[in-house]
Amino acid sequence: MSLPESIGSHWTLFLDRDGVINEKLDGYVTKPSEFVFKSGVLESLAVLSELFQNILIVTNQQGIGKGLMTHDDLHSVHSHMLRNVNLAGGRIDNIYYCPHLAQEDPPCRKPNPGMAFQAQQDFEHIDFLESIIIGDSDSDIEFGNLLGMTTVRIGNTDDEYADMTCSSLSDFVLYLDKN
Repeated sequence: MSLPESIGSHWTLFLDRDGVINEKLDGYVTKPSEFVFKSGVLESLAVLSELFQNILIVTNQQGIGKGLMTHDDLHSVHSHMLRNVNLAGGRIDNIYYCPHLAQEDPPCRKPNPGMAFQAQQDFEHIDFLESIIIGDSDSDIEFGNLLGMTTVRIGNTDDEYADMTCSSLSDFVLYLDKN
């Protein structure tokens, strides 16, 4: 499995957060001190910032719906993340999150495409057929497949539904560098 050969600087990169950008916890990341970047992510985002027109995060955050954190708590976590990404020479153009519980099945909760449609409203040039989603869960890959995106699964096992699997965001950057 591999990526399309025609990836260009006009493409959009969608990233899941937990498990791709930061270490996944048993619970929820509710404050900046709990947010730990995965190894190589900051360096990878600096490289990816040069390759993609937009880099967007799409993340389910039902900890808000469960009352374990507030929108302000999440904004503090994201401000911490963005500050570190920027200091390392990378960028994230916007963050979309769904605060609702899974059982509510709202349009914004992956695998539903609501966050992608919101991104397309904010960045009208986005073409889902010229977009990549990188995620570590079935819902991330299903989200991308529903929209016709190229899908990359982060993990150590092959995923028959993803276009490609990589062990980390750093490995994805290495793949792009070789091709």
